[in-house]
Amino acid sequence: MKSILSVSILSAALLMNGCDYKPRNQGKALFEKECQSCHMEKGQGLGKLFPPVANADYVVNNKTQLACLIRNGIQGQLTVNGQEYTGEMEGNLQLTEIEISNLVHYILVDLNNQKDAYQISEIKAQLELCKK
Repeated sequence: MKSILSVSILSAALLMNGCDYKPRNQGKALFEKECQSCHMEKGQGLGKLFPPVANADYVVNNKTQLACLIRNGIQGQLTVNGQEYTGEMEGNLQLTEIEISNLVHYILVDLNNQKDAYQISEIKAQLELCKK
């Protein structure tokens, strides 16, 4: 009887976690794991060292390049919210297309208040165009 109850409780817990899936949840977790150490907890950046990704004109103006930027990184000079940044961001080659899609969704919708993000098919197309 105890084993049936234990299995039922475990199954219910697993189902509840699976039912709570939303792109922003995985996107936020990925941001915390992959991006937060440089771009800070709320995406605000770190002074003149690392640019913000939250409320960032560069992000909004370069939406179609975000998937490639996450996958392949970026180096050189760029301007974010009027501030010049020079440096290098390594790419995240280990992230899947779905993970990149969810990360882009989180960055656009949650950190930049954009109304829509890209569908996975659009992210796949972006990644196909930027293959090295």
